[in-house]
Amino acid sequence: MVKAQKSLVKGRKSKKRVRRKVMYLFKKPAAKEYEKIILVQEQIIKAREHTFKIYERVLKQISSKSIIKMEAMEQELQLAYKDRNEAIRRYNALHQLGEMAEGMGIDLTEKLPEHEFNKWKNHEFDIKGRVLESGKTTFSASLKKKVSQEQQDFSRLHKKNKKKS
Repeated sequence: MVKAQKSLVKGRKSKKRVRRKVMYLFKKPAAKEYEKIILVQEQIIKAREHTFKIYERVLKQISSKSIIKMEAMEQELQLAYKDRNEAIRRYNALHQLGEMAEGMGIDLTEKLPEHEFNKWKNHEFDIKGRVLESGKTTFSASLKKKVSQEQQDFSRLHKKNKKKS
């Protein structure tokens, strides 16, 4: 029974301590504590003003760069339209010359590439593209006369006979 009473006493003291801590937490702050709170809030406000200034500088830089890029793109667009218009004018000039030539009785279809197919029928045409380390692409074109299988075999056998001699 003595042990039970001691544990109750300990329980009462610990409850009082908890009550004191709770009361301390909920008591009204003094004027000095308000001053500390105000100082901390002023520092937070100054820090946020500083970050806003930094954001404004960054936005100004980004907007100036984007304006410069937009102006450059507008110039490229104007150049592209000039090239397009020049190509259309040249095409129209060629078309008018073609109509004039047809009116004079000149046949322009003789030398078109579509009609030269028979001329190149017995040839192999090959274009190979290769990308260089610099990023540029080089093209190589080759034109070889087609060789029948009999001619290939003959030349291969003929070379072997020459090497043996």
